[in-house]
Amino acid sequence: MVTVQRSKQMAHKKDLSRRVFLSRTLLASAHMVLLGCIPKHPEKKLPAQQGSPAGSDELKGEFLYPDTSLYREAPMLAQKVAAGELPPLNERLPKNPCVRMVKSLGTYGGTLYDDAETQGGRFFLDGALIVAPQETDNEGKIIMPHMCEKVEHNEDYTAFTFTIREGLKWSDGVELTADDIIWWWEHEQNNKELYPEGPRNTWKIGDKYAVFEKISKWVFKISFAGPFRPLINMSAHEYMSFASFFGQPAHYMKQFHIDFNPRANELAQSYGYQTWFQLYKEREEYMRPHAGKPNIAPWVRVSTQTTHDVYERNPYYAEVDQEGNQLPYIDKIYVSVVEDRKLREARVATGGVSIGKTVLPQIFIYKKNEKIADFTIKKWMMSNTSECMFAFNLNHKDPVLREIYNDLRFRKAMSVAINRKKINDTLYFGLAKECQATLDSNVSFFDPRWQTYCAHYDVDEANALLDEMGLKWDSNRQYRLRPDGKRLKTVVLYNQQDFQIELMEFVRQDWSKTGMDVILREADQQFRRQRCMSGEHDCTCWNADSVEEIAAYLPWVTKWNPNNSLFYAMDWWYWYYSEGKDGIEPPEIWKEQFNTMAKWYHAKNDEQYRKLGYQVWDFFSRQLVCIGTVGYAPMPVVVKNGLKNVQELIKMGYGTVWAKSYMVQTFYWDDPDKHI
Repeated sequence: MVTVQRSKQMAHKKDLSRRVFLSRTLLASAHMVLLGCIPKHPEKKLPAQQGSPAGSDELKGEFLYPDTSLYREAPMLAQKVAAGELPPLNERLPKNPCVRMVKSLGTYGGTLYDDAETQGGRFFLDGALIVAPQETDNEGKIIMPHMCEKVEHNEDYTAFTFTIREGLKWSDGVELTADDIIWWWEHEQNNKELYPEGPRNTWKIGDKYAVFEKISKWVFKISFAGPFRPLINMSAHEYMSFASFFGQPAHYMKQFHIDFNPRANELAQSYGYQTWFQLYKEREEYMRPHAGKPNIAPWVRVSTQTTHDVYERNPYYAEVDQEGNQLPYIDKIYVSVVEDRKLREARVATGGVSIGKTVLPQIFIYKKNEKIADFTIKKWMMSNTSECMFAFNLNHKDPVLREIYNDLRFRKAMSVAINRKKINDTLYFGLAKECQATLDSNVSFFDPRWQTYCAHYDVDEANALLDEMGLKWDSNRQYRLRPDGKRLKTVVLYNQQDFQIELMEFVRQDWSKTGMDVILREADQQFRRQRCMSGEHDCTCWNADSVEEIAAYLPWVTKWNPNNSLFYAMDWWYWYYSEGKDGIEPPEIWKEQFNTMAKWYHAKNDEQYRKLGYQVWDFFSRQLVCIGTVGYAPMPVVVKNGLKNVQELIKMGYGTVWAKSYMVQTFYWDDPDKHI
């Protein structure tokens, strides 16, 4: 890992040439590939959960910051300035913009092409539209300032002070100030019609919500009733993305709010809604089918149709490269709405998008098409520690299955029955890692034993464990029988994700060797979620994402939490969450686990953080609530020839918010006119 030691800002000479400026700032460019924004202030060493493990290398150097005479902008914006439609660039940028160190200085212009399943929906590069106070690197190890110049905290992590870059503006030119944050908190999160149960529990410790305070125009403070270290991690993730989940352009959102527009209900009805808060909720999150909402991302949505969405460069985007060129380099993103998954895959394979994921079992098709479709394949990989992990319902409504699934010997048997090497060799060309589902190995308190726990292949051991449980075979030795004499049958409810469906079939076949009668049943995500949240399922599966240190510490959102994605103990979770008013009281070891997780999120220092973090994840490992298969799978991507500054190797996953860590704003076309 490479960190960057930032020096104090140096005085600029008016006659400083762009050539001299570039030569000085790139004194170590061979080691600095899209490292991150360089603020004025020296980088502070961050606690372990923020990605600064002991012994990390440091790259020291001095960086010069362009004065206003060195700023440059895209031709399409320069034309608007000349026509009087935009103010000059130096008036659009903050006083101290982000300086993004790029591998190669780009050329302005052109369009990126992508696909989405729905209008206004998610697409491969949409992470680039997520902008927060801070950001992380692609490994999820380092947290750096982004749209906030600095984020400071007191000694016990109960108070956090955010300094917005002075002069930062929304995409319509209105300043983003502390008032936008306070307005969001007071009039959105604390509005009973928008949030009847109060603000998101992320902002709550015990029964007390955080206190938001405006210190000055550009500074705001968030205080908690107790230590809350995860806020540092949240500030670099989607959970604090401006114009979606944290802070709103108040001047724009007021028109939809009944407290600021008496005719907000009429406005909502003109859009087909009954009440104002329904329309407000649609506009609250950015990745919805609407256009015109101000943002601070590199691109903003200017048009949304049933067939496509168009994003154009944000003229007020607060980043420049090391030569003072405002980012992004590329003018537009054109996203076609393609509902059929197979058709989207075909468009990637035939060069219909600028950059996109392949389907690994069909990689030979992409290789065959490289020349005719004019793209190159880059060997990216998934950051998931398990492409697909399985969880049995420990709160099953059938008391017989509940007893079986709660027996740790059963879960051990199911884990060692999986032939991970066969899955890896057959589906991933031997390039994935055969391991148990757990945290990423770069996490500061990681234990290597977690990866290997019950991850070996031994059918005899699996059958011996089931025999020990008293699960007898039928007379033909084809199936296991439950204690009540019925056939032991398990339905795995799933909805299609990035993992290959063949993987689940391999697991089904492996489990059948132990006498398990397994049925794979596909469902859409909404049905699967409803079914699982009500506890009416046997087993379900999901990928093991958000395993990087930055993401694993986001409160209660890990996939190992029993209420998230795998839903393996909803009644126990309801009991804990409601303080015993709902659900079913869990065993003592699970009460202790929930309490340890809560203590971990409120750790007061690094020592407590690592100690409690280890306890939380050692418990999850030993209990095998999530049974992994293979992780870190290859995920080749196709990149149209001529698209530059695309890294050769990237880890893909939600832990670093997908394309947010790819630095898409630095991509450029070598010949933009060919990609209009």
